Amino acid sequence: MPVLEMRALTFFSLIIVIVSLILVNRSFSASLITALRRPNRTLAAVLAAVTIILALTLLWPAASRLFAFGPLHADDLALTLGSGFVALLALELLKPLLRPRPQ
Repeated sequence: MPVLEMRALTFFSLIIVIVSLILVNRSFSASLITALRRPNRTLAAVLAAVTIILALTLLWPAASRLFAFGPLHADDLALTLGSGFVALLALELLKPLLRPRPQ
């Protein structure tokens, strides 16, 4: 894989995993589904901004050149989304083990 594509893949994966961390940390005591059902305009604005900025850096040639990103294909994007989903799932499964126990 060319260096420019690897740079873009790494950046996109990092951003997606950070979004996963935000979702997991919305509520440490509740499940992910419960936390996502609660309305939160700030979270919606952050997710929209991240989506728009990632789309711009991927689709706008001037932004891609600015960050020295190569083109990402459908399988690359699936890999980045998959890495975020795996991180989200792993952290969600670890929540019960990391909760403080009552004494």
